[in-house]
Amino acid sequence: MLSLLKNKLALAALCLGFLLTPFAGHAESDSDLGKVAEQHTRYIATYFPGRMSGTPAEFLTAEYLLQQFSQLGYRAHIRHEPGAARPLSATSVVAERPGQLPQEIVVITHIDTPQSYTAQQRLNNVGGLNFQGVDNNAASLGVMSELAKRLADHHNEYSLRFVALGGTQPPLQGMSDYLKSLSIDQRKNMLLVVDMTNIVAGKHLAFLSGNTTAAAVRKQTTDQAKAIAQQHAIQLLTAQLASSRSRTLTAYEQVGLPYLRVTSSDAGKLTTLATGETQSVLRDNAAKDNLAYINRHYPHRLTQRSYQLVTILTPLLRGLLTPTHASAIKH
Repeated sequence: MLSLLKNKLALAALCLGFLLTPFAGHAESDSDLGKVAEQHTRYIATYFPGRMSGTPAEFLTAEYLLQQFSQLGYRAHIRHEPGAARPLSATSVVAERPGQLPQEIVVITHIDTPQSYTAQQRLNNVGGLNFQGVDNNAASLGVMSELAKRLADHHNEYSLRFVALGGTQPPLQGMSDYLKSLSIDQRKNMLLVVDMTNIVAGKHLAFLSGNTTAAAVRKQTTDQAKAIAQQHAIQLLTAQLASSRSRTLTAYEQVGLPYLRVTSSDAGKLTTLATGETQSVLRDNAAKDNLAYINRHYPHRLTQRSYQLVTILTPLLRGLLTPTHASAIKH
């Protein structure tokens, strides 16, 4: 099994340089919205399955993203985070585009896929070496890549940072390590964290504001996102992440960062949606979270969600990065 994995990863690495070319250049046409995101998603899911923390697949995905960001002119680097909670170091990618001001908007998602730790998880086919992870989380990486293209030439007042984290699956060590690596000034300058995860399988596209995120920030983010969605006839649910009876804070909120989760959900009611779902719709089942299953059971969903999210997030982020004096984001 390991030799097959190594051979597959070696082939993927060999192909990496050749398959970068179709994605080169900047996505300019609105008629092409989401197409680059879908290309990246399909490539990552096909060539880098089993992106578990510390594995060659996680590392190769990080290298692939690093090349994409670097070609677009971002200051990009790879982070390796060894930790007692993991047998091997996790690999993350950070790409930055400085603005005129030190404050920044951060778009974040994760590279790594789940693995089975218990007999019950193995029985439920959770994660593993063949887990393509389209919903968790190749599609979010694809959208991030197209957003990076579309915002590469935008002249920002605020800085823009893309972060693709490794080691985020339970016990979430990669996320904690990254937040701990930030200085007090860096945290203070983070005006908003946009976190993308599980964007494909849920029936409803949803933008959820953090429980501690100020009303003024929610107005500039979820409210504005909904207005953009309505202009393009896109159905979008918005809510606060936690209800009054469920105030569990995300790791980002625990360190005082304004937070926006971009996801999808089968929950039809905002009150249900707001309490959050602990598992993805596909429950990290390797037999379901793959291109073949999604194409068959959710026809055109990947194309649709790629289009929808790029359509909403591109103008939303442009507006946030170049605010008017009156609408500048405040914590």
